[in-house]
Amino acid sequence: MKYDIVTIGDASEDIFVQPRDMKVIKDSKMLSGKAASFELGEKILLEDVQYEVGGSACNTSVAFRRQGYNSSLVVAIGQDTPGKKVLERLGEESVSTELILQDQSYKTNFSIVFNIDDERTIFVYHGLKDYSCLVPNKSLSTKWVYLAPIGQGDEDVIDRVSVLAAEKNVRVGWNPGVIQIEKKAQHYRQMLKCLNILFINREEGIRFANFPVKPQIKDIVKVLHGYGPKIVVLTDGKNGAYAYDGQSHYHIEAVNQQRVDATGAGDSFAAGFMGRIMQDIAETNQDSIVDALKWGALNSTSVVGYIGAQKGLLTKEALIEGSMNPDIRVEIYN
Repeated sequence: MKYDIVTIGDASEDIFVQPRDMKVIKDSKMLSGKAASFELGEKILLEDVQYEVGGSACNTSVAFRRQGYNSSLVVAIGQDTPGKKVLERLGEESVSTELILQDQSYKTNFSIVFNIDDERTIFVYHGLKDYSCLVPNKSLSTKWVYLAPIGQGDEDVIDRVSVLAAEKNVRVGWNPGVIQIEKKAQHYRQMLKCLNILFINREEGIRFANFPVKPQIKDIVKVLHGYGPKIVVLTDGKNGAYAYDGQSHYHIEAVNQQRVDATGAGDSFAAGFMGRIMQDIAETNQDSIVDALKWGALNSTSVVGYIGAQKGLLTKEALIEGSMNPDIRVEIYN
């Protein structure tokens, strides 16, 4: 089957809980200066609990499908209850599951998200210990690949995606994970040369580009662009997002919206931005990058208004309508 896009990475079941008696305390040993506390040996009552499906590859495959693209995903899940829930959700969204690896030897990723005083604390279980099993087949027929953060065994996956880009003209968007960030951009020169869009946040960008001191945004995106990606997209939380195409710099302010849960904000921004770029038949131009930033911001803003990473994902029609709002503007500068 010919896909518009295939995403590669994780799928998981996420449980969101609102504890009644857990408290936030000051703790100088923590980077944030704060810690959550509860009494050992006691039952902790929960005010609320919600069951959702997540994982970057799963979130983005659903996001692209909502935009009307024929999407599938390469993930590994177990023959367990969380795995069944992942498949059920994808079926509800009409996302193809034919590329999913499901086996008794795998355990599906799982997380518990605590919301205390509007701050998230996440307990994460990664069932997949070696991501090399996610290497896509050489015969994979797709126009685009979105490579989400992956763990150990990443080299084989990244090498294969690079081959698909070089030999089959597959277009690629990449959001590096912790392991890739620590190895630095220099290590991934071949992948970056093949890349259409690099997605990264500000702190990750500083580390990935191996800056010794805290640089300006313009310096980060210029250095990363120098490794080869056609477009660098850098998100900066409440400061909005930036893009650089080698000619112009772009900036969009964060769209004002009450935040309920930040889970999936990055995935939804990337899927919104990339979804707009995927419409381009010819080379991407300034207008499409402006629209893409709007789509990313709108999608992300909608998602953080809900519990979970998928409820707020927007359709193509909603993104087009929202991008016409004159209050949502993109600044272009050199």
